[in-house]
Amino acid sequence: MKSIDEIWRTRVNHHINETRSYLKYMLNDHLLFVFIFLAAGGAVAYQGWLQTIPENFPAVIIMSITFAFIVLTSSVRTLVKEADVVFLLPMEHQMKGYFQKAFTYSFVTQSFIIVVTFILFAPLYLKITSASGLVFLASLILILIVKFWNLRMGWKMEFFTEASTKWSDLIVRFIMNLCTIFFILSENYPFVLVIFLIMALYDVYFSKLIKPKALKWDQLIKREEEKKQSFYKIANLFTDVPKLKKRAKRRKYLDWLLNQVKYDRQHVFGYLFLRAFLRSGDYSGIVVRLTIIGSIIIFFTSEQVLGNSIVVVLFSFLTGIQIMSLFKHFDLLELPNLYPYAEEKKLASFLQIMFKVLISQSIIYSIVTLLTADFVLFSITLCVNVLFVCIFVFVYMKNRIKKGEKGV
Repeated sequence: MKSIDEIWRTRVNHHINETRSYLKYMLNDHLLFVFIFLAAGGAVAYQGWLQTIPENFPAVIIMSITFAFIVLTSSVRTLVKEADVVFLLPMEHQMKGYFQKAFTYSFVTQSFIIVVTFILFAPLYLKITSASGLVFLASLILILIVKFWNLRMGWKMEFFTEASTKWSDLIVRFIMNLCTIFFILSENYPFVLVIFLIMALYDVYFSKLIKPKALKWDQLIKREEEKKQSFYKIANLFTDVPKLKKRAKRRKYLDWLLNQVKYDRQHVFGYLFLRAFLRSGDYSGIVVRLTIIGSIIIFFTSEQVLGNSIVVVLFSFLTGIQIMSLFKHFDLLELPNLYPYAEEKKLASFLQIMFKVLISQSIIYSIVTLLTADFVLFSITLCVNVLFVCIFVFVYMKNRIKKGEKGV
């Protein structure tokens, strides 16, 4: 039988290799080129925006809220499996080293997000606060300490099943995160020290509470499976993922949209694609989330033509890329092939639905622009996004799907 350390090494190596195998499809040449182009344009717009922001801009508050949410979403990647309930549960008293390694791995990998986000905020932070490089580095280290504490508390919550306890913990930790990070970025270190002391007492209190409790393996396995499926959903946008589990949800209130599609043999895939889009949170949920995030960003960049155009193009591209896997949603279903002409109309039906979805998103972005800017910027935003959607759907997306079909 393998030792506990060998089990961890085997699983983490398999996890890393699996992630790499999918990343080579996700970070292809076309996507990297688009990201480099958008990053360059975003950097120029960011630099121009920094030159126009007022001195009283609430940069510290915005950064505090952002990092408070980032550090709050802290959970240990245990890499446990369903079979562990049978084989490893009886050895739980010997699993301390396994979970310590999982904690270290999780902290290192999740800290990367904090570092990248902090670097992105650096120009804004240094301009508003006029902080030195030493203060900048100290702030980053202190935020990583807050992240470490959140990860510890997130692990302790795995010993509880009560929803009230977990929600109370999230609320308390968010408030403490927000206050701590605000004082860190404001360079009020005496207050930081006081809250760190409160955090330590909070940690000790829950450490005593969990001593008589057993680890909830069912929760760990469920959480780990959710994380895997989240990654598989992203990877499935670029290549087939056999391990992806798809779910559908009945949304009766959207039936009126399905009624817009003619119920005949010419529109078999048009009906199926639209139905899958509306019922699956993998597609409609992505569109809703990206539309909301894009609208919020546009609200704050509404007076800048270049920045506004970059945002609408970027979010339209991200939306289209992430829901393009809808084309293969029914590949394992043979029933549509019984209908005459169904396969011939498949690509055209898919492109038509993608065009309508992205155009609807463009209209929402334009309306948000109109609410906060003048009619000229509204017209520019709408025209730029409509032009991009046409090229993206009927040129890029169409050619990529055809290329993929030939490869098969």
